Amino acid sequence: MRYSNQVNLNQLVIYKKAIDIFKLSRQVVSYISYDKDVLALHKSKCQIDQYANNIVMDALGLAPKIAETENQHNQKTKLKYAKSLGLFIDRIYHNSKMLENTKTQGKDFLKLLRRELIHLRELHMHYVNSIL
Repeated sequence: MRYSNQVNLNQLVIYKKAIDIFKLSRQVVSYISYDKDVLALHKSKCQIDQYANNIVMDALGLAPKIAETENQHNQKTKLKYAKSLGLFIDRIYHNSKMLENTKTQGKDFLKLLRRELIHLRELHMHYVNSIL
């Protein structure tokens, strides 16, 4: 059953940006890893593939975390969940920096991903402040 005060996730700017970040991260990782699928990245012992896997998995976790946050009825719990989104964003940013430091192609694409992550951080800050 849907509550009348519940926000449609597709209307949230941060949710849309999280979906965009996932799509972009998957495309960047696909380019860097020569189209390896997620399972192959996960099983790989190559450091580049491990960083790439971490980026994709953390980006995949953004949208469900926002949905989970929006479904919380208690304001303190909702704020806690919203703040935890920052950890996902920071890990993606960190792994993209680590991936850029390896000898890999696509450094321009990684810079683009980080610019989008900076924009997501700003949206996240506004999102957390809107819950307060």
